[in-house]
Amino acid sequence: MAKPDVTGSTIPRHGKPEAGGGDDKCRLTKADRLRIERFLSFAGNSSVAYSQLILDILHQKLRVAVAIEGAAPSDIATFGSYISCVVDEKDIECGILSFGLVTRAGEIPIHSLLGATLIGMSAGQSTILLSEDCTTRSLVVTQVEVPFAV
Repeated sequence: MAKPDVTGSTIPRHGKPEAGGGDDKCRLTKADRLRIERFLSFAGNSSVAYSQLILDILHQKLRVAVAIEGAAPSDIATFGSYISCVVDEKDIECGILSFGLVTRAGEIPIHSLLGATLIGMSAGQSTILLSEDCTTRSLVVTQVEVPFAV
């Protein structure tokens, strides 16, 4: 079993990020980092053909994300967070960011381009949402909330 580095990652880094090149906009908890690593390991050994773009986005997040020590701030998109966002200034997307491999109504799964992009972002943040057909759209996170415990 691989030993986690200081960020909690067990995935080896391919080179060091250049000075100033780290994505200070993405922050991951150790639990989220572990879940992403588990998903990537599963995807690498699965007969399901996951999008290479999604896998690349998740690998990039593991490489550049700032580690969150302790509990995540309430405005950070973590697994289980309820998230609202706007795509291309017109389409509203919302749901619970999920780790599940089966997509259920009301969830934004990590194995979708939207879910892979949202993990680690915070309310008010904007970025580019990539598509499989190489088009890009704008994405703005409008709300991040911790769901009610049931």
